[in-house]
Amino acid sequence: MKSKRLLKFYYSADSLNGALDNLITGSALASADCGKSGDFYAEKIIEIITAKKKLGELWRYLDGVMGGFSEEEGRVLRYYAQMRGGIARLPEGVARGIKRVTVKFARRARNAERFDEGIRLVGAYYSLME
Repeated sequence: MKSKRLLKFYYSADSLNGALDNLITGSALASADCGKSGDFYAEKIIEIITAKKKLGELWRYLDGVMGGFSEEEGRVLRYYAQMRGGIARLPEGVARGIKRVTVKFARRARNAERFDEGIRLVGAYYSLME
């Protein structure tokens, strides 16, 4: 399990949900062009809706996990999730603080593996997250 990906998903879920809504809308509009059969676009829309359901289940689980963290720990996790690189080049005290909270997160979220389909979808739609 990649904690950073899960954290990025947790904090970017609204933007991902909007992107998936746009994919649904785009597929619905494309079906009017009659380029492909209506069944093709209907299946595509159903697939995206199913993905949204699985991602929603994962988000609710992560929200329960995050409920046990203090505001300061939540800010540290958000900062870490939004970082583009790793923590190696950060000052030692900052890196140690991030590592402490992320280990705490990983321990509390160890049952996230039950949502393996949601985690797979996070990887598939990772580029849509802001």
